[in-house]
Amino acid sequence: MDDIEILEKLSQRVIEYMNNDLGMIDINEKFSIQSVEQIQYNDVATLISLSGNIIGTIGMSVSNNLAKEMVENFIFGDIDTQTLESLASENVAETLNITLGNIIQDLSTIQDGGKVEISTPYTMHDKVSIIKNKNGKMYLSTIRYKNENIMLSYFL
Repeated sequence: MDDIEILEKLSQRVIEYMNNDLGMIDINEKFSIQSVEQIQYNDVATLISLSGNIIGTIGMSVSNNLAKEMVENFIFGDIDTQTLESLASENVAETLNITLGNIIQDLSTIQDGGKVEISTPYTMHDKVSIIKNKNGKMYLSTIRYKNENIMLSYFL
């Protein structure tokens, strides 16, 4: 597996999931992946560690507003503001967990017989910045939805 294969497949799956499963049809189906030195995450960021034959950390980050909109599209019926806010970060974590789980079997390392273990998602609030390790690699995929950025990252 090359370093960006996982982000390419994850970006495509997140777009598909948000469009088809969450009904967020204004999502831009184009995305760009860049090698970066640092990532400044949005208001809500979720990280999942990978171990085994694929090592690294996958991340997803969105603004508070987009996190709330994702919940509104995920939940049927009306919910109060307090519940909406409490579910917002959990929904981002669940979205990353679902979409990552959906693409794992499509990665060349797994198709070649490799194995990967996925950690429990870890969610951070407020804007968090991560700097690339001196000998590490860090990639960022940006997907546009209306005037918002959905950030997907992979670093090792």
